[in-house]
Amino acid sequence: MNISPKTITKTLLATTFFAGVASTANMAAANETAASSPQFTAQQSTKRVVNKGFSAYTEGDFSKSVAYSRYALQQGLKKSHKTIVYNNLCAALGTQGRYDDAIEACDKALELTPTNWQAYSNRAAANWLAGDKLQARQDIESAKKIDDQAPEITYNVNVFG
Repeated sequence: MNISPKTITKTLLATTFFAGVASTANMAAANETAASSPQFTAQQSTKRVVNKGFSAYTEGDFSKSVAYSRYALQQGLKKSHKTIVYNNLCAALGTQGRYDDAIEACDKALELTPTNWQAYSNRAAANWLAGDKLQARQDIESAKKIDDQAPEITYNVNVFG
């Protein structure tokens, strides 16, 4: 079977075109999903042991962030630092899709410091992703009452509608 170079070129161009269209459609769907997903937020601390978890989180190594945060909780931290660790643990667990564990960590952060807007925002994100839209909206409203200027809260408010 002889296939002309012209036919091969047309076939390659058509294949490339359709692959590009499919790739563009997949990228658009991924961007839409990312844009409609709530954000988690981690906090820094003045304590090195706390910041190891924060750094791992910001680098995208969520398993390491969880491990560092759990280690930090064993170090006899002050309440303010424990709050940050629990919040960061919530963010890392939530990002991993471990929503029940994330919500539990946020609950602990809020027990220690009921004015931690990041913990409310993170718990809202975890609740939203776990399917509890009502609780998510209540949590984000609590976060807004504490800090109505934080861009993370505004972003999540827009996601929740």
